[in-house]
Amino acid sequence: MLARQRQLLATGAFFFDGALIFGAWLAAYELRFHWLGWAAPLGVPPLALYLWFGVVATLVSLLILRTFHLYRSARTARLGPELYAVTQGVLATAALAALVSFFTRGELARSVLLLFTVLAWLALCGTRIAIRVALREMRRRGRNLRHVVVVGCGDLAAALLRKIAAHRDFGFAVEGLVAADPGDVGRSVEGVPVVGTVYDLRSIVDQKGAELVYLALARSEFRAEEEALHQLADSTAAVRLVPDLARAFTLNASVEDFDGLPVVLVTESPDLGWNAVMKRAFDLVCSGIGLVVLAPVMLAVALWVRLDSPGPVLYAQERVGLSGRRFRMLKFRTMRVDAETDDAPGWTTPGDPRRTPAGAFLRRLSLDELPQLWNVLLGQMSLVGPRPERPVYVEQFRASIPRYMLRHHVKAGITGWAQVNGLRGDTPLDQRIEYDLYYIRNWSLLFDVRIILLTLVRVFRDASAH
Repeated sequence: MLARQRQLLATGAFFFDGALIFGAWLAAYELRFHWLGWAAPLGVPPLALYLWFGVVATLVSLLILRTFHLYRSARTARLGPELYAVTQGVLATAALAALVSFFTRGELARSVLLLFTVLAWLALCGTRIAIRVALREMRRRGRNLRHVVVVGCGDLAAALLRKIAAHRDFGFAVEGLVAADPGDVGRSVEGVPVVGTVYDLRSIVDQKGAELVYLALARSEFRAEEEALHQLADSTAAVRLVPDLARAFTLNASVEDFDGLPVVLVTESPDLGWNAVMKRAFDLVCSGIGLVVLAPVMLAVALWVRLDSPGPVLYAQERVGLSGRRFRMLKFRTMRVDAETDDAPGWTTPGDPRRTPAGAFLRRLSLDELPQLWNVLLGQMSLVGPRPERPVYVEQFRASIPRYMLRHHVKAGITGWAQVNGLRGDTPLDQRIEYDLYYIRNWSLLFDVRIILLTLVRVFRDASAH
């Protein structure tokens, strides 16, 4: 029954989107040539031509949107990624329409394509937001609910129950817990009673009218999981498996389809797909602009370093970046040429006697980091990310600090979440790692912008820089 309802909803959404897209196409034609009063030097094209293109554009749009899995009924899907997928689909459709128009000698007016893009995006996103708001209100009033049974009584089941309680708009009504151990029957977890064991699961599901069963068992309870799956083999309830990753540190965990085989991604970089494209584009634009705008400042600093002490202006040091790859990170030289030998690396300390007079000032304002904009332009670094370390330190830290190498799942950065929170230079490394991992788990382009703005406010005035 649940599967049929989901199929009907997905089919209805598919055809509803088709009507919206075709309507947006016709509305764009009417707006351009009749309602807005814009001049048409070549005359008003026949409606039949745009009707034909509208049908093709609608079918292509639906096929593109379908590739983004927008027609899978999922109560737990987030609105943000769905709207982002809609935006990608609409832009892809408009780009294809423009390409077709180009090869057909501009049969379609560019103004119509632009209006269609805006109207289709507003219609598809607006209806999705409106439907979400309406469903959320219905579910909070106890309607449109899905009855759920959770198998498990441990920490994993408790975490799932907290998620369900925190998202009432998902519309899940938990009817009870099913235990692996008969001794747990009668107690409650997060206020939900344990109503039986896995051996009673089939009758419990029928009795409670459960439409969804979540298996939230520890890995040590695999026998109970096997029994639960056996009990549900001929049940109409949909089964969801919550993997137990309690002993594994997860980083952007997700599930992928490997030719029909579900694979859990335990640690994964956020810099994949469109995320990688957006972040790289952001880095290219900002580093290019930065190198041009800051060129006079960098030239003045270079002259100062050259006149201040003997030695080269730039200092290139080997660091470890994305996926453990090594690169030469550039800085303005702030220390004497003989400050450090290859076999005796050391941290910079407050009042370090190895610094040059110019170096003390440059480090305090972080101006010595400006040449790293070139590293960003080359793709060796990013504007924002964990600060890179020297190979000798990486080998030490990976042996003594748990999860240290996870920070290399993204490109190293000129600035980072740890740095804007005062963790620069010789500061507790375990705290820096936690901040770096928080950044990787919660990455977004807006988060990068926020860190850059905080860098301008905090890092340049940070007393810990030396």
